[in-house]
Amino acid sequence: MTNTIDAGDGSAVDSLRRGEVSVLRMLSGVRGKATTVLAAACAAVVCAGAVSVGGAVGVGGAVGAGIAAAEPALDSTLDSTPARLSTSGDGQARILDDQGRTVILRGVNVNGLGEYYQEFPDLDPTIPLTEADFAGIAAKGFNVVRLIMTWSRIEPQRGVFDQAYLDEIAEAVNWAKKHDIGVILDMHQDAWGPAVNTPDGTVCPSFMKPAVGWDGAPAWATAVTGPVMTCRLEDSREVSVAVQTSFENFYNDLNGVQGEFVKSWEFVVRRFATDPAVVGYDLLNEPNPGLAVGFNDYVRLGQMYDRLVPAIRAAEASVPGGFSHTVYFEPGVVSSILPTPGPATSSADSSGSAGSAGSASSGPSGFTSDSNLVYAPHIYNESLPLAMGTIEQGFANAQKAADNYGTPFFSGEWGFFGKPADDASKLARYAAAEDSYRVGGTWWQWKQACGDPHNIHVRGERPDCQAGEFGGLSDFPADDPLLPILTRAYPRAVPGELTDIRADVPSGALEVEGVADREGVSADLWVPQRCGSPAVSGTNVGTAAVRSVDGGYRVSVPVTAAGVYQVDVVCAG
Repeated sequence: MTNTIDAGDGSAVDSLRRGEVSVLRMLSGVRGKATTVLAAACAAVVCAGAVSVGGAVGVGGAVGAGIAAAEPALDSTLDSTPARLSTSGDGQARILDDQGRTVILRGVNVNGLGEYYQEFPDLDPTIPLTEADFAGIAAKGFNVVRLIMTWSRIEPQRGVFDQAYLDEIAEAVNWAKKHDIGVILDMHQDAWGPAVNTPDGTVCPSFMKPAVGWDGAPAWATAVTGPVMTCRLEDSREVSVAVQTSFENFYNDLNGVQGEFVKSWEFVVRRFATDPAVVGYDLLNEPNPGLAVGFNDYVRLGQMYDRLVPAIRAAEASVPGGFSHTVYFEPGVVSSILPTPGPATSSADSSGSAGSAGSASSGPSGFTSDSNLVYAPHIYNESLPLAMGTIEQGFANAQKAADNYGTPFFSGEWGFFGKPADDASKLARYAAAEDSYRVGGTWWQWKQACGDPHNIHVRGERPDCQAGEFGGLSDFPADDPLLPILTRAYPRAVPGELTDIRADVPSGALEVEGVADREGVSADLWVPQRCGSPAVSGTNVGTAAVRSVDGGYRVSVPVTAAGVYQVDVVCAG
């Protein structure tokens, strides 16, 4: 087999299929995830990531046992007890479950519970989240969502924490659990928060634009600046005095604002301390460096993480049965223009030696002694105009940074937002790199409402869409050329170390290799419905069980001996 993609012409795809209006799609890489540099002198980018192309190649005819045909029964939910996930830095840095299996997390961002600024009263900025969303996500073969939550809803007034909002998050986590999906709780922000919008009647300088608000911090935590200070650089939401000063105050803990952020995380963590369906905490989305690019990215960001992670661990320990959940940490939003991504150790200087040792708190990561960590850049190379380097370089950079930290890496956001026919070849290369590096990530995003600030950017500019319309992955038509790549076969969990993934996109076939540390542990594979009737064989494996589920098959294959094994899934079509 060859790793070929039928790109298609995408002619039937409407302007919202990528989650934003086409006329705005290329402006400064915005789509909401494009970022730019902050200080007047810098140009921006999205955090980088990294690697060389792998290749989804054919499934060979390996020797071994265990031919299995799919059972006909359709089962859309899997009410299994979620496994606790953690990380290991021994040998191959990887995410592990409680059987010691290597876990690959692949999924999508979900923003239905986020609080976003609303520019037009008739255009809602989000789409209400329902259990049907999780059923649809599971039917794509995904096993994780990055669930956006916002500080402005957690702590709407200083010192007042909203239990009802946690109830909404808990309901979403339970929906995910019913569909065998793990949840990464993502403390999301873009351009600080909703309250950075330019007031009506403000006249901005000629080189700036009146800004919409975004999402993240509550109004009470936003820097008090004059109306003109909310104006944004014409091609960047991140460059305004209001946004940058708010972040600077945050890093300096002015008036205890960072301390309140930590308390908000403690409030969330105590609620989910015992829940294995929550597979991780993403500490802060795309941190802006404030007024000190090249210093805050390394030192202040690392210090904030070094304060936050122990607080999270203490909150978990305060709850009977609480346990350590994996922490996902991100580099600064302009990391790709820096010599190396941050954060660095608390005691590091501004030279930016990410991963350096030297402080009492330094551990494998270089900025905290905690070891249950995942480095989580956003690999938008060749997608957003300001993301530097190729897709392959993005993965290579992510791997290099993760090696420095002694952690696995995971692309918390990624996606392509142009014409489907143009994007298919890029996505195929991205998928090949993802498989080659044996990592996962979460696509941006599942649903994006017409009134989302990513579709607007500048005050008063109405998007070319209607109330109730939305874009995103959930809205992709069945013949979208990106869907076969996004829904390709992959190992959800495998015994021991995973050494190779080879997915054939057109057929849905899969070949997986690994090294088991013991016998009797099973591999858990996703195979898409287009595979037809999966036949499973391999080396050092037993008889497979193949179960039909919505959208495809779940394949369970026991490994019969410690050492090297191979699983082959061949499709009848």
